[in-house]
Amino acid sequence: MKAKQFFTLLVTFVLVAGLCGCDFMENLKARDQLNKGVKAFKNKSYEDAATYFQKAIELDPNLDIAYEYLATAYMQQFVPNLFTDRNLKTANMAIKTFEQVLEHNPDNVNAIQSIASLYNAMNEYDQAKVWYRKRIELEPNNPVPLYGIGVIDWNIVNQSTGPNGENVPNLTPEDKAKADQTIDEGIAFLKKAIEIDPNYADAMSFLNLCYRKKAMLVDDQALKDDYTLQADRLAAQSLILKKKLQAEEEKKKKKIF
Repeated sequence: MKAKQFFTLLVTFVLVAGLCGCDFMENLKARDQLNKGVKAFKNKSYEDAATYFQKAIELDPNLDIAYEYLATAYMQQFVPNLFTDRNLKTANMAIKTFEQVLEHNPDNVNAIQSIASLYNAMNEYDQAKVWYRKRIELEPNNPVPLYGIGVIDWNIVNQSTGPNGENVPNLTPEDKAKADQTIDEGIAFLKKAIEIDPNYADAMSFLNLCYRKKAMLVDDQALKDDYTLQADRLAAQSLILKKKLQAEEEKKKKKIF
């Protein structure tokens, strides 16, 4: 009886060990595919890299890093503001894969920022703002997603008004009120970004542009002049700040060499 029990245990052990060995070999193969994908990615062969990462995931669905690499490989193949079916399909594959990354790690800031950037580049502004807000929830003191929403708001209003305000006379009162509300949101977010980082020159530049849009949307000449004056001041401050930051960067480079 004891011999029979021992034999049964031995067979069970061999089977389990065999299964573990299979899993181990699959994991090794997955790592090999991952390494090949990383090498292809570094060589800017993004299609090949994506293929390797896909194989790595097939071999080991729990290899979390492979999902992020795959999503990034898709993203690198996407061309912003090119609205062909193939290009948009690539963007959507990147978004879907980044969402899989977030299933494993909901606080992955890189995945959230990448989805926001992809939607922004696809001109899907409402979705982009949703994802920028998700990043703000995770990083309330980071000025970058605040800047992202400010830029989107300016883009939305710029499409309505035209670059020089040429479309403003044709806007309905409702459309004008909506544009005014949107640019107010953009101004608020950009001010917050500058409050967090007073040296955020790009945020300062876009705040200047937002005030110019604000000036286009009001009828009162005194308000127009006031918004234009604020914009001019911001443009000058931004230029001075950019020159200062550039000089500091050049100084750092000289110290290195």
